[in-house]
Amino acid sequence: MPTAGEISGTYTVVTDAVGEIVGGGELTNTFNGTPIDTSNKSNGDWVTALDGELSGKQFVWSGDFTYNNDDQYRAMRTAAFSGTQIQLTLTYVGSGAVTDESFTGMFTPTGLSDAIPHGAKVATSISFNSSGEVTRVEPADV
Repeated sequence: MPTAGEISGTYTVVTDAVGEIVGGGELTNTFNGTPIDTSNKSNGDWVTALDGELSGKQFVWSGDFTYNNDDQYRAMRTAAFSGTQIQLTLTYVGSGAVTDESFTGMFTPTGLSDAIPHGAKVATSISFNSSGEVTRVEPADV
């Protein structure tokens, strides 16, 4: 484990309702949200936004998995082909001494793409787009 408080991507896991989706490689987690504009003439030329509120909130995870025959991996691929939402959790293992940071919600796997190089492992690229509220558990050290 790193000593300066940073975490390594190798400690990040994605799980479905059954267990870990094996074969995980690099992953990007993006949180999207738009400030709500409350501008009016009394503010002059300045844009003002509603404090503490965002619209269009969504988490999008995207990354690569090594193609394999694990049941959870296959279920993820099946959901991508059918547009089925699945409950997923992304956990930053080691992000807190007592509780790890995690994100749980319903996600639709999209954009499935397989890279099939000659003589090397097959890599599946995929995105997971949240639908509805995503619950975030903050990391904790005590």
